[in-house]
Amino acid sequence: SDPRVPAGKYLSLEQVRDLVQPSPATLMTVLKWLQGHGVENCRSVLTLDFLECHMPASTAERLLPGAKFHRYVKGQRSIVRSPLPYAVPEELAEHIDFVGGLHRFPAERNVVSRAWAKEEMEPKQPRRQRATFHLGVMPSVIRKRYNITAGDIGLLANNSQACAQFLEQYFHQGDLALFMKLFGSTFTHRSEVDRVVGHQGQGKAGLEASLDVEYIMSTGANISTWVFSNAGRHESQEPFLAWLLLLSNMSSLPWVHSVSYGDDEDSLSLAYLQRVNTEFLKAAARGLTVLFASGDDGAGCRRVPGGNHTFRPSFPASSPYVTTVGGTSFKNP
Repeated sequence: SDPRVPAGKYLSLEQVRDLVQPSPATLMTVLKWLQGHGVENCRSVLTLDFLECHMPASTAERLLPGAKFHRYVKGQRSIVRSPLPYAVPEELAEHIDFVGGLHRFPAERNVVSRAWAKEEMEPKQPRRQRATFHLGVMPSVIRKRYNITAGDIGLLANNSQACAQFLEQYFHQGDLALFMKLFGSTFTHRSEVDRVVGHQGQGKAGLEASLDVEYIMSTGANISTWVFSNAGRHESQEPFLAWLLLLSNMSSLPWVHSVSYGDDEDSLSLAYLQRVNTEFLKAAARGLTVLFASGDDGAGCRRVPGGNHTFRPSFPASSPYVTTVGGTSFKNP
């Protein structure tokens, strides 16, 4: 932060554009390069610092000398990648900082849980337990633990919040309304999402997407809530950059964004991490608060040659430009 800038003095999307947009020379050079190879199917963002282009693999090979694209298939998954390095013309190098989706393959996770390994080594002892009915952690449990009273609800018209759903997971408005009817009787609440941005799929509701919506609207009760729905994958994982580009194209947004999803940091390229971090910086300049879950496995763990293990951080939780939130453990809540 800059101490010379008054607290709460944020930039509009137009001001962020003026800050980060490429120079006219860069725009002209890149567009001339693309159009010279017949690439016309491109879309930008309002800040003009990112282009997403669609083209045949043969065109991409001419555009990026050295690249040779092949289709790789494993089970039901199919991706197009180049196993060879590529180059861009020397006159383009200073104008481009990120080209994505060319080399990396989806990561094969091999996560080790120390608790699981220890349990496997210990002799199993028969355990006798009395059958009980345990409903679990409900909104009332969360609100009580964090001292959220019935009066702690959103009252101002400009209060707003959002969550994001990925991996073809979708919430259902009907499920949300039923959830609030069952568990929201002790506090004033809303039973519908005000706006869905992106593709909202049909079919069976996703567990994580449903939980995210239900609990953000239970703790941030009576607050206008949006859901950003992000179809598709980035290297078989969450398309975080596509979600952030949605934010970069909207001048009016909720102030708080909460996301429970994450990837192993080492499964993503450095260029991709840096570009996502740039988008987080742009969001912060606009006054947006972005919250990420710290992950399901603490610091995470992975095998390495030699039998040792190393920590495996989760991204975007490891980004210095978001606020990462750990979970709350309950014992017989």
